[in-house]
Amino acid sequence: MLVGKTKRSVTRRKAKTLILGIGNPILGDDRVGHLLVQELCSYISDPEIELKETSLAGLNLSELLSGFDSAIVIDAIQSGGAPGEVHCLQPRDFHIEKVNQYDQHSTGLLQAIEIGKALGWPMPENITIVAIEAGDVTSFSDDLTPDVAKAIPVALKIILDLLGSPRKQEVI
Repeated sequence: MLVGKTKRSVTRRKAKTLILGIGNPILGDDRVGHLLVQELCSYISDPEIELKETSLAGLNLSELLSGFDSAIVIDAIQSGGAPGEVHCLQPRDFHIEKVNQYDQHSTGLLQAIEIGKALGWPMPENITIVAIEAGDVTSFSDDLTPDVAKAIPVALKIILDLLGSPRKQEVI
């Protein structure tokens, strides 16, 4: 039996922009991406924008991003900044380390983007990462720490400004 290289077929989605909230919804501040996507649902009415939440990593992230023209990824970060600080970053702002491409547990967002490109999948041309400095991402909790909770309106405004699209209602 011959085994050939297969090319993944990707059907074009109707949405051109993906807003993807990443994190673990039961680990305190790590759920901030999920919460922001839920909040954004009441502000965005553009049919070309798709909102999704995920706890997935690795190749699964590549598949989620594939087929979109642009993406805004929302996630918690621990980079040494003050909890609640909001960063607006591009993939080029990070140092991408080579990882074992067969190990889903060590493959993060940036590696997932590179893997998707290497596989020839149509990855977004424009990716913005809205990262909120987390205080606690290890405690099982449905609550954000106070500083991260205060950052929600700031991150929300940044995301809506990035979209520059019609909104259902204005941010208060």
